[in-house]
Amino acid sequence: MNLRIKDWIRRHPIEVFFILAIEICYATLFPVFYFVPRDTTLGQILGYYLARIGVYSPVLAGIFVSRIIKPGRQRVSFARRLMILLPIWFFALVINIADLKLTSPPGATLIGLIILSLPVAFLPAWVIASAFSGTDSVRNMLSTLVRPKGKIFYYLIALLTFPIINIFGALTTNIIKGRALFPEVSQGVDLVFTIFITFFSVLLFSGGINEEAGWRGFAQRGLQEKFSPLVAVLILWFLMVIWHIPNDIMQYHDGRYLLVRIGLYPFITILFAWIYNRTKGSILAPAIFHASMNSMNPLMGIFPMTTLGNILLVSFAIFAFLSDRMWRKLPENHPAVCQDVSNNP
Repeated sequence: MNLRIKDWIRRHPIEVFFILAIEICYATLFPVFYFVPRDTTLGQILGYYLARIGVYSPVLAGIFVSRIIKPGRQRVSFARRLMILLPIWFFALVINIADLKLTSPPGATLIGLIILSLPVAFLPAWVIASAFSGTDSVRNMLSTLVRPKGKIFYYLIALLTFPIINIFGALTTNIIKGRALFPEVSQGVDLVFTIFITFFSVLLFSGGINEEAGWRGFAQRGLQEKFSPLVAVLILWFLMVIWHIPNDIMQYHDGRYLLVRIGLYPFITILFAWIYNRTKGSILAPAIFHASMNSMNPLMGIFPMTTLGNILLVSFAIFAFLSDRMWRKLPENHPAVCQDVSNNP
């Protein structure tokens, strides 16, 4: 790469990160929606792979920029990285196959799902194994995926916030409106299995480490070096809304979900930032929080997100904002403030 380009990236790492993340996302997801023929098997496979790469753009952009701004390396045992990569690859393969089984037509064969899943399962395995990268900046960026920091209390908050808010909000609403307290649930075992698979699928492929390793592990750490958590949240929220546009169009088929992104997601972004900072800059905590949030989707028919649930969520975000005084800049030595991402060459 041209030295002038590298110097420019080192002076503007955060800007380059967001540009790359959005460009990769748009370059892969928009063709899936508008150009890739989805009525053919080849088109469906191509679209599936492009979509998987697109949602991995935040962590891919973070790794790329990290390698440029701090290229220092040390020798790392290949066998050690392989010992991390292979079991995670296998676990991710099983989760992806199970997730595909939930949505695939009955005629889908197991061997076909295995072949389709092999390269996809490599993505989370490679990212997690990169926590042992020989490149210092990449290892520092991803280290909390395998060596999480902070108190376990905050990981429990990350895991349980959305289930508690959804269920409590729905049950209270049922009481107020005179409905049955507990809706009838058929196929309970299948539902638990679906939630389990959805949680780990999101954690590994579509909102966990693929997004949070970039948004939090690179961008928030870098932004908090210069700004308060509040300013970092506002910047992240705005650019994440832009990043999500292709996914929202594909998933919701119109722009109405943008209203949710604009009205509710600033408060959710505050909670992501709060959990990240409270766990001393651990990527794993917001990744769990993201996976827990999305794994509630299979329960929406039973415990939908209610007005009361949204009020509780917003109230929690306001509490987190006030308790941490998020308008104040964090100390320079705070572990959620990155010293690797600097605008100084």
